[in-house]
Amino acid sequence: MTDSKIIDSSAWIAYLTKNKLGEIIDNETRLFLSSLSLFEIKKKLMKDKISEKEIFDKIDFIKKKSIILPVTDKIAEMAAEISIEKEIPSIDSIIYATALENNLSLITLDNDFRGLPNAVILD
Repeated sequence: MTDSKIIDSSAWIAYLTKNKLGEIIDNETRLFLSSLSLFEIKKKLMKDKISEKEIFDKIDFIKKKSIILPVTDKIAEMAAEISIEKEIPSIDSIIYATALENNLSLITLDNDFRGLPNAVILD
């Protein structure tokens, strides 16, 4: 497994809303993020009725802390295969394919990734 990490939206949400996972996020390490995780995080913050300024500040922090990775055609095709083979939701399979394509460990709290290589499920 690699030392470079892609942080799933579930981990970022736990960090932003429950003050968890500071040992992973609050250090000098540059983290990676799928652009789809950014979508999931902002959507969750909006659903939780967080103020626009607080959402902006949180998203800005994530962007400064992360290298945001786009969904490429190669990732999309790999994700389709993973979604069918592993029976995981589409967005999760895209995030996981992004981790694989970029040789990153996926840090998550989401059990959909349990048992997958390079996925670290935290409790």
